[in-house]
Amino acid sequence: MRAKRFTDEQIADILSQAKDGVSNKILCEKYHFSSSTLRRWKEGHDESIRNELKEMESSAAKVFGCLIFASLFLAVIFSRPAGAVCLLLMFGCCIFYIIQFRQKSSGFIIGQNVFLSRFGNGANNIFYKLSWMLVLFFCAFIVIGVCKLSVQVLLL
Repeated sequence: MRAKRFTDEQIADILSQAKDGVSNKILCEKYHFSSSTLRRWKEGHDESIRNELKEMESSAAKVFGCLIFASLFLAVIFSRPAGAVCLLLMFGCCIFYIIQFRQKSSGFIIGQNVFLSRFGNGANNIFYKLSWMLVLFFCAFIVIGVCKLSVQVLLL
């Protein structure tokens, strides 16, 4: 097997230059490799990010499933406030998952096109969308609770 001409750090540096907008032709001339090599490196990098996102999604499925089961179990066995504690943990997990997903998916971003990296082809991550839905649900629940409380205070 032939020895590698470029280390992984050099390849990562070249890919970051390509991501920053340096043209493929200039990179190929500067470092003396073919455009097909650069394309192969980009595809390998994109595939590794996709695999990381899939792993993250499968671990999120396990965490969300456990939290839903725990909140139902605590609500049935003990009381509703005990189940609400697990729902607060789920809210924290949703925020954490959204942040992690955004950081990982930023590897697909070319320039400043964030929309395509998260909503384009292959970005149908159900747990990312579920997390946003749950965050919005919790925020609406808090707003409704505050409104009810303020109405009760005003009526007294």
